[in-house]
Order: sequence, then structure tokens, then C-alpha cells
Amino acid sequence: MKTPILLTDLVGIWILKNDKGYENLLKKFCKEHNLNFEVLYKTREEFLSKYRKLVRVGKINYYEFEEKLFKQIDKKNYKKLAREYIKFEIKNCKMFLKLDKNAKNVLRKLKRIGIKIIGITDAIKPSKLKKEELKILGILKYFDKIYSSHDLKCEKPEAFKHFKNLVDKAVFLGHDDDEILGATEFGFLTIGLKNKKANTMIRSLKQLVEVLQKFRVNFATGR
Repeated sequence: MKTPILLTDLVGIWILKNDKGYENLLKKFCKEHNLNFEVLYKTREEFLSKYRKLVRVGKINYYEFEEKLFKQIDKKNYKKLAREYIKFEIKNCKMFLKLDKNAKNVLRKLKRIGIKIIGITDAIKPSKLKKEELKILGILKYFDKIYSSHDLKCEKPEAFKHFKNLVDKAVFLGHDDDEILGATEFGFLTIGLKNKKANTMIRSLKQLVEVLQKFRVNFATGR
């Protein structure tokens, strides 16, 4: 009996963001580097609003984005500050990122039954840095591959074009309407976390193992 591959979003599924925690991270960085928090916070919000989409699809390099941002703060030391900030944010990512309470246990069970897990995320950071975050969060070892939109040069749902060879082998797990409907259009079976637009909806990650076991039958019989 065939075992499906799990193609999955990361943030909003396994990882949850905390905006207040991110503010605290910026405050800590400013304190360590003698920078004005209000100025950095406002500048960062303005830059993300203006450039986020371009960085997410790799039209602007992430490292260049950070340098451009810090150049508004310190025209002399901006390159060093950008490098320091990137390392600082990764190292302290637990300040603004946390795992779903069931994440580790479910991922562990999925690997135990032999499911290959591929993460795909819309992010300004390249895949290499997203892997570093997952390592610090303690879940990188459960993923076979990690892809960032920054490296794929497009966001979901367009990014699914890079995985067309997996349509008859993979199930997509998401939570947003666009990604679930997009995956369906590309031919993937879908599981929605608290989203009824998917082929199957789950209310908690705890249900995922049982649902994927049922999907085995679909793949074994050619759907």
C-alpha cells in the first residue's frame, strides 16, 4: 500500500507567530546595538509593506533587503548591522515563533509510519535560513525538504507548479483558502486545518495521522 507524501505549509500549521514577541526581539536587538527602537520598528514596517512581496519571490535578495533597511538607520555601519540582525533574529526566533502544541508529537508519528514530509512556505528568508529556524525550534529533523518562496521565485498557489510531479503521490496540508484552492486546481488532494474548502478538514493536528492513513487507500487504488 502506497504511503502519501505530505506537502505542507509551515506557518499557521506547525509554527505560530507572535507579533508582540517580535517587537520584544527588536527591542532587545536595539538595546544591544544602541539603536532607537521606534525608528527601527517604523522603518521595518514601512519596508516590509513596500518590499515584502518582491523579497518573498526573490526579486530582491533577502540580504540586500536587510542592508537597504539598515542603511536608513546607520549609513556607515549598515552592512554590519544587517549581518548582525539576520544572525540575531535566527538565534532568537523562539521569541516570536512557537510550535503548535501537537507539532512535535504528530511529526514524530508521521515519520514513524514512513511519511515523507516536504515543507513549503511563503517567506522573505531563503530556504537555508528557514531550515536554521526549524532546527532551533526542534523540528527540522522531521522534514525531508524545505522550500521557501524566496528560492522558488513565486508564492503559493503558483509555487505548486514546482511540485507537479508529486500530484499523484502527495497530499497538501494548508489553512488558507488561496493555497488550498490552488493546490486543488493543480490536482492535489488537500487537507485543511480548520478550513472546509479542502477535500478533508481537520480541527487539530492530532487528527492528521489518522486522516493520512485513510489517504493511503486513495493512493493505493489510484484515487
